[in-house]
Amino acid sequence: LFTYYLWIKAVKTGTIFWSAMSALAYFYMVSSWGGYVFLINLIPLHVLALMITGRFSHRIYIAYSTLYCVGTILSMQISFVGFQPIQSSEHMLALGTFGLCQIHAFVDYLRSRIPKDHFDLLFKTLVSSVLTVVFVVGTLLTLTGKVSPWTGRFYSLLDPSYAKNHIPIIASVSEH
Repeated sequence: LFTYYLWIKAVKTGTIFWSAMSALAYFYMVSSWGGYVFLINLIPLHVLALMITGRFSHRIYIAYSTLYCVGTILSMQISFVGFQPIQSSEHMLALGTFGLCQIHAFVDYLRSRIPKDHFDLLFKTLVSSVLTVVFVVGTLLTLTGKVSPWTGRFYSLLDPSYAKNHIPIIASVSEH
């Protein structure tokens, strides 16, 4: 809860200080709670919702970019986490949202510098190119095993009965 409080404070102020404090709170949660993945997926979900509704701003860009960079680097210092934040499919929402933030900020910058007709052509070309590259690279990384496939924990979010039906240890525990 403290991590979310600091996240909201970082969004409202748009300062690196509160974003870094939120990242420190996230680091504490990573080191003390195995369910830290839910933390790092809810915050990007919030940022995505703000992007979709057109409420993305420079303050959110600073808050999320700082939180993601500092929080990821700190979380990778925990031995059981290691390189999971950049290799695990459970962390891809955070990574993808970080990438979208960078693209959104770049597009806003270009929009302010280029005439509208040139911007529209460039934007269409850029979107199709980026989507193609992301799809190809994502597919290759998954096929080569660099990014792990979806896990039972992810499928359990979509279908609560998945774990009970497909993961024997959970099925045996739920019987007791």
